[in-house]
Amino acid sequence: MKCLLVLILTLLPLLSSGQGIRFTAFADPQITWLRPVNRMIESDGIRAGIDAGFEMDYFFSENYAFSTGLSINNLGGRLKFQQSFPIQFQDFTQNIDPGNTVIYRLHYVNLPLGMKFTTREIGYTTVFVKLGSTAHFNIRSNADIPAHRIENESLENEIEPFIFSYNFSAGIQYSLGGQTAVVGGIEYKHRFIDIMTNPGYKALLNSIALRLGILF
Repeated sequence: MKCLLVLILTLLPLLSSGQGIRFTAFADPQITWLRPVNRMIESDGIRAGIDAGFEMDYFFSENYAFSTGLSINNLGGRLKFQQSFPIQFQDFTQNIDPGNTVIYRLHYVNLPLGMKFTTREIGYTTVFVKLGSTAHFNIRSNADIPAHRIENESLENEIEPFIFSYNFSAGIQYSLGGQTAVVGGIEYKHRFIDIMTNPGYKALLNSIALRLGILF
C-alpha cells in the first residue's frame, strides 16, 4: 500500500492542474496461462479473464505521455503435476496425485507505469505504442482440483502477495469528435517473478489482452 500512496502523491499536482491529461476507461478480455520453471509441473492450458479499470495519460509534449492507472485483473491458468505434491489451502492440505491438474483463479489490483507514444491524428485515427511495467497486488486466490472434487478453495498461502510484470501494447484511437475516442489494441504482459510461495514448484504468469476502451 506504500506504493499506492506514493503514486497518489506523485499524481496530485498533475490532477490539480488538469492540463495534458487524458483518461481511458477500459474492459479488456484476455487469455492467461502459467509457464512452469521446473520439471515437476507442466502447463495444461489457458484461462479466459478480464482486466477492467482506467488509465491516465499525462502528455508532457504533443506525442509523448507518462501513463498510469488502476484496474482489477481476473486471470489464472492450469498446471499439471508430474509427481505427488502437497498444496496448502486455507483450512486443509491436499496431496496432488501425479497427472492431476490444478486450475488457478487469481485476482489482482494492477498499478501500471509506463511511456505512451502516439502519432499525429490521420483522418480520425491515432496510432499508439506503450511500454512499461506493472505492480500486481494479489487480493484473492482460489483453485479447483477436479480429480479431488475441490472447487473454488482459497489458496492464499500458496500465492505471492506482490509481483511485477513488464508489458507492451499497441493500438489505435478513433475519434468520435472533440476529446472522445474509441480505443482498440492488444497488450502482452509477462510477469517475471515466480507467483508461487512454495519452493517445491515455480511458475510465471503471462497474458495477452484485447484493449477495448473509451478515451475522454
